Amino acid sequence: MIAHLQGIVLEKGSDEAVIDVHGVGYRVFISLQTLEKLPEIGKSCHLLIHTQVREDAFHLYGFSQPEERSLFKYLNNVNGIGPRLALAILSTLSPRSLVSAIVSEDLSSLVQVPGIGKKIAQRIVIELKERLAPMMRPGGDDGGTSGTVATGDTIALTGRQTLLSALLNLGYKRSEAERAIQALPPETLTDIPQGIRAALKVLAK
Repeated sequence: MIAHLQGIVLEKGSDEAVIDVHGVGYRVFISLQTLEKLPEIGKSCHLLIHTQVREDAFHLYGFSQPEERSLFKYLNNVNGIGPRLALAILSTLSPRSLVSAIVSEDLSSLVQVPGIGKKIAQRIVIELKERLAPMMRPGGDDGGTSGTVATGDTIALTGRQTLLSALLNLGYKRSEAERAIQALPPETLTDIPQGIRAALKVLAK
């Protein structure tokens, strides 16, 4: 899987760009916010990549910041939201605004996105509110009232703490819980239900 690209900007469109990496041009779908941060054609750039492989397609989605890529993955897993609609959401709302809208159940902000009606907005809130709540932390340009999106390390740390608390509540010793969490792959630390299931499998061995 392609995790990132570093190369020269060959083309820029409203929702995609072509990046030349050592003579190979990669077409990457991007949000408007990432597009705005891309340098001019002919300049060097770096994009974080989410690779989606299907039977009939191999698509790359590029992001200028890790928070945007993380939110894209979350949105893409919501029932009824595909990658193009996920990009539309990220084109309309900044990562901080999106997380704030979901956690605070601000449907009016979500329905501003073309293609997002009230029912889909409600589904996004229902499926992602608890998952995204740990991504909010004090700080930001507004004096900390709305919070900022945490970095990947902050999310992982919060997930680790939540998993530890859950395992302790299930009756496991701290040493056992910490050993199980240490054995988990990093991606499970951002998905608490998945992390609990994975930790229990480790503890059952």
